[in-house]
This record gives sequence, C-alpha cells and structure tokens, in this order.
Amino acid sequence: MVGGSIPKLLQRAGETKQALEKISANLPDDVTIAEMDAKIADLETAIAELDSVNAERTRKVNVKGEKAKSLSDYLVHVRTSVKAVCGPDSSEYDMVGGTRSSERKKGKKKDKDKEE
Repeated sequence: MVGGSIPKLLQRAGETKQALEKISANLPDDVTIAEMDAKIADLETAIAELDSVNAERTRKVNVKGEKAKSLSDYLVHVRTSVKAVCGPDSSEYDMVGGTRSSERKKGKKKDKDKEE
C-alpha cells in the first residue's frame, strides 16, 4: 500500500505531470506524460469502481437491515398472537420465545421506612 492518502497522491502526480511538461531534459523513454496520464486515469477508474461497489454494499446493508427489522417485528406479532390466544402463562407462549408470567421475576417492594 502506498503511504499517505490517495487524494494527496493524485495531487502529487498532477504536480509532477506539470513539472514534466516544463522539463526539456532528455529523460528515459519510459518516463512520459502519456504514461503519467495513463496511470492517473487507471487510479481514478479504480476509485470510481470502488465508490460504485461501496454504494451497492451500502444499499445491500440497508436492505438487510430492513428485512431483519421486518422479521423481528413479525416475531413480536407471532408472540403477541400466541399470548392472546393461548394465554401469557401457556407452554405455547414459552415455545414461541415468550417468558411465561409464572417464570417472571417478581418486583421488589420498596420499604417506606427506608425512603424517609
């Protein structure tokens, strides 16, 4: 991986390209403005493709979240329906994931003497 950020790398590449345009020295054949342009374009294409994939991933994550919420809401509906039909202390309610009323912890009563 290249050190630093991609935008800074592209900025440095643009500055170097501008400098190459001004240099009249005899540089090696493989150091050309056309090659610089091609490499910059390749990176920009890869960035655009990655942005597209990230947008699609975000969309799919959102769809997954919506479907999970829908299933969760339906489970609550199922439990509520079983509780209404079979009763809050029924084994059927326990079978669908509800906590039977006889198995619930009792609330602690506050002592009035301790409050004063």
